[in-house]
Amino acid sequence: MRKTSVSAPSKFISLHAHDGFSTFDGLGYPQEHIDFIIENGMDGWCLTNHGHMNSFGHAYLHAEKIAKRGGSFKFVPGCEMYVHPDLSVWQLDIEIQRAAKKGDKEAIRKLRDQREAIATPLTAIVDEDDEVVDIEVGDAGLTVENEEETKSGKFYDPVKRRHHLVVLPKTSEGLRRLFHLVSQGYQDGFYRFPRVDYKMLREAAAGGHLMVSTACIGGPIAYEVFRHAQNVEFDELKHTLLDSQGFRNNVMLGVGNAYQALVDSVGIDDVHLELQFNKLPAQHLVNRAIIEFANENGLNDKLVVTTDSHYARPEHWRERELYKKLGWLNYKEFDPSKLPQSKEDLKCELYPKNAEQVWDSYLESTEGMEFYNDAVVKDAIERPYSIVHEKISTIEPDRSMKLPSYVVPEGMSDDKALLEACKKGLIERGLANDEKYIKRLKYELTVIKQKNFSRYFLTMGAIIDIARTSMLVGPGRGSAAGSLVAYVLKLTDVDPFEYDLMFERFLNPSREGAPDIDTDVGDRDLLINLMKDEWGDENIVPISNYNTFKLKSLVKDISRFYGIPFDEVNKALAPVENDVKRAVFTKGTDKNLFVLLYDDAMNHSKSFRDFIEKYPEVAEPIKVLFKQNKALGRHAGGCIVSENIAERMPLIKARGELQTPWVEGMNYKHLETFGWIKFDLLGLETLRIIERTIELILQRKEGIENPSFAQIRDWFEKNMDPKVLDLEDQHVFKNVYEDGKFAGVFQLAGRGARNLFMKAKPKSIIDIATLTSIYRPGPLTAKVDKLYIGAKNDPESVDYGHPLIREVLEETYGCIIFQEQIMKLCSVVAGFPEEETDTVRRSIMKRKASEAAESLAKARAIKQQFVEGSVKNGVPARLADDLYEKILYFSGYGFNKAHAVSYAIDSYYCAWLLTYFEEEWLCAYLESMSGNDKKRAKAFSEVKAMGYRVMPLDINHATKKWTILEGKKFMPSFLSCKGVGESAVDEIVQNRPYRNLDDLLWNEDGTWRHSKFNKRALEALINIRAFDSMDLVGEGNMFTNYKQMHEVLINNNTDIRKHTKRDPMRGKNNFNQLLLETADMPSWTKREIVDNSIKHYGSFNAATLVNDEVQERLAAKGIASIDEYDGHNLYWFLISDVQKKLTKNKKPYLLITGAGLGGKSQRIFFWRWNGKTMPPQYTLAIAELKKNDFGFQGNMSKLHLINV
Repeated sequence: MRKTSVSAPSKFISLHAHDGFSTFDGLGYPQEHIDFIIENGMDGWCLTNHGHMNSFGHAYLHAEKIAKRGGSFKFVPGCEMYVHPDLSVWQLDIEIQRAAKKGDKEAIRKLRDQREAIATPLTAIVDEDDEVVDIEVGDAGLTVENEEETKSGKFYDPVKRRHHLVVLPKTSEGLRRLFHLVSQGYQDGFYRFPRVDYKMLREAAAGGHLMVSTACIGGPIAYEVFRHAQNVEFDELKHTLLDSQGFRNNVMLGVGNAYQALVDSVGIDDVHLELQFNKLPAQHLVNRAIIEFANENGLNDKLVVTTDSHYARPEHWRERELYKKLGWLNYKEFDPSKLPQSKEDLKCELYPKNAEQVWDSYLESTEGMEFYNDAVVKDAIERPYSIVHEKISTIEPDRSMKLPSYVVPEGMSDDKALLEACKKGLIERGLANDEKYIKRLKYELTVIKQKNFSRYFLTMGAIIDIARTSMLVGPGRGSAAGSLVAYVLKLTDVDPFEYDLMFERFLNPSREGAPDIDTDVGDRDLLINLMKDEWGDENIVPISNYNTFKLKSLVKDISRFYGIPFDEVNKALAPVENDVKRAVFTKGTDKNLFVLLYDDAMNHSKSFRDFIEKYPEVAEPIKVLFKQNKALGRHAGGCIVSENIAERMPLIKARGELQTPWVEGMNYKHLETFGWIKFDLLGLETLRIIERTIELILQRKEGIENPSFAQIRDWFEKNMDPKVLDLEDQHVFKNVYEDGKFAGVFQLAGRGARNLFMKAKPKSIIDIATLTSIYRPGPLTAKVDKLYIGAKNDPESVDYGHPLIREVLEETYGCIIFQEQIMKLCSVVAGFPEEETDTVRRSIMKRKASEAAESLAKARAIKQQFVEGSVKNGVPARLADDLYEKILYFSGYGFNKAHAVSYAIDSYYCAWLLTYFEEEWLCAYLESMSGNDKKRAKAFSEVKAMGYRVMPLDINHATKKWTILEGKKFMPSFLSCKGVGESAVDEIVQNRPYRNLDDLLWNEDGTWRHSKFNKRALEALINIRAFDSMDLVGEGNMFTNYKQMHEVLINNNTDIRKHTKRDPMRGKNNFNQLLLETADMPSWTKREIVDNSIKHYGSFNAATLVNDEVQERLAAKGIASIDEYDGHNLYWFLISDVQKKLTKNKKPYLLITGAGLGGKSQRIFFWRWNGKTMPPQYTLAIAELKKNDFGFQGNMSKLHLINV
């Protein structure tokens, strides 16, 4: 380190910093950065991630938490934006390269003329060679900054051109404008990265609300330096280049132009010239250019030093170097030995340094560089501190609720509009004269008005109104089904009085946060598009979520980087989760909250521990990289509905669609905190099956060939609306829930749930709701199922102890099943006001393990009040005490009754249709499951067990959808066969029935009959053997086998289509000749049949080789397909591959790949192989199997082979 007479600076805040949301570039959550910054003696931070503000919520709320604790810390949210001088020029550059790709020279000339007319001196020259660059929108999602690319200085492709520029708000209004500027980058300037131009920046900064800093060596000043040295290698870009007067003159002119463009954009007081100190020669070249430009123009007071920090703590440099590489594993190969081995190997040490550390970096990196003035640099280090504390005011985001005004009728207030909508709904529901409903409605509206949520309900109502025009909507979901307002607005179809549901579970005066009405719809994507059509694309924005590194995925990626064999990694990781669960799970543990942690894996999994001991380099980065961002996703159903969203939130783009930068979920509430309300619109497959079933009913029972959705909806409302449908039809309960016909019935896909229902024999919606609430890990572990069934079978034996307790618990035979029952016991038995009961419930329910002790302490504190209140109502103290202990016991397992009832109605819809419209329901169910191997196999099996057959696709019977045939048969859709398109299907349906080959191929005059039903579609249908109804194939028919048919009709297609005026029958004659020539052609081999199945269906269906008769014989003997594995039976599968293997002890075994009805390939390890006998491929196998984390296991002595 060189010596200096200038004293070290005493204060510093960097204007330029990144965190782990600069994905695969920065590292660590903002909270980690802020905590270290404070620890390191600083009191402020400017966060400037690349092109977005995705971590704003994390950082702002953490700084707010510090302030509430009495700390003094200033957080400034900014963005390191990508700027282009002029996006109109950039758009022309894109069009020029597209024209070059097409070779359109005239278009190139015209576009260049346009570009020349508007281009600024700052714009790079277009490549005269018309170099072609692929122009793709790309998936975007995450703006992943490639540091090596950025610091190469080689941004001369005009389409890819972008310059880094740090933009900071000076005011709260500046923050709002910065949000909008970020959105504009994704909306108007996106090509792999979001861009804005100086015009946008100027408009956003008007009035002095923004300031800028010239950023790193990817910034606009650096560009002007580097573009005059394009022939110099990056490592040779040294400050001594400026000793050349000619080079210096060009650079100073360019720097001056770039600086002036920034001044024109934000004003001279708000442009800062940024210096950084590291070991990059190019950095010192840029620093020198900036310093000399500042000296010559009296701008030393505009110099600022920044650290451009990327990781939270100095010791995290190694993990950050690895993390950068993990982001590119799918695109590049890396040599682990090339990673820096020590801090001394780093070119840039990028943690949040304090003033003294920055000063040390300056002195260490500037040895022999006489152009630096220590006093000037010291001032530049301290200047950002004054900027943050004096020039930038306190930044406060708008936290008001942001719901759309367009859902409120003109001239009405929110409250008035909701009142009128509720009055109308009350009349339509036929409840306008019922005092009980009127009183409840007034109460709910009062609470809603007090909490300022009227517009939320109006918005939800408007969404559901749109949905009901085009799809079925579920009866309810979540606690909202307890709201009468929701019911009369038709947001739900569950009458809360009918099922004794509580509004307070959904909303009450003391409940914090916005209401949350989750809604199931038939087609979520269609609904979003309809909403965009109605209200505008920019007003409906999906919600983001981040995929983070979980332990297993992190270990896999690190292992892949270090070249550790994939099979070895998988083998080590396969048992780890179950190992840990067995060790750490206790009675009642909520398995949904399980997170696999490194320490647990090391303590409880031998395979994991052995792996880490063998490869210690994998373990070192895990604790730092665990839960770091890996990919940007999208919430399954969440969106925000508002107006001017892009102006009030820094939107991003993923897969071509705008989405929120912030997330909303169990762990973070970064939308609601800033006034954005999440609307959960979830696609439910069951509703689509119901809709398709009704469509089939209308076609088959009422003769409507192509029912519209309006007709489907009308049928549903007339026959299945909960107020019309007999929800206590005991024939339905017996046929489905008691006798076990569960095919496609909602919430009853698993064997365990089905067994529980058949034992319990439900008789009502409440019974269904109770059983689905019991069938969860907690209640099952506590043996609630046995308590409930025992009490239900002998209700007279249940001792409630008091009539008030019986009033609440009788519907569940004395068991506390629902959260609402806890609330009811508090109000009915103990006398708590109903509006307080949800607060009491939340106080005593144990949610997270970390909060269990605190929750239990709160619960104990409430006990005295509960017992005293119960005694006042005539309940003996001992009974009240016992009841409270019972509440505590069951509180950890209590389920939301409103949700359970809503889903019970969904389940009953399925059961009713299965009972009274069995064929239509099963056909719709099969059609829905046909795209998923595992689900398809299960569905096929269930339907066959009910006496139905799934027939092979046939040209004379199939349609665009699944078809019901006479004799309890179903046929798949034409469109399930790859190669057959909709236009081909239309032409087939129009021209059939096909009785013979002439019908299929030629017109009477010898011309070819079809055009849309082309060679590709014909070949597909031949390959899947879809012509059996025509009796064309087989012994004694026209074709001996399908392979011959393929040879004649496909391989010689040109010859058999020939037709001239002189010889109109030439094609048919050629056909006859070919028929004779190929008469001895052998049939397709099993391998060829399987390959055809995979080619056209996407998977191999064992039914291709195992016919119905064989399947029926297997089923009669209790031998199930391997897809239906439940651990109890013999199983059959077709062998598709056999590999010889050796154990570690050199004992031979076979690894067999097999498939059942679903077509999904399964790995099966067969032990005790004699080393000789090899099962033939595509043989039917029957075996006793067990399953563990590695796959299926079997013994060769229990493997039986049958030739089919």
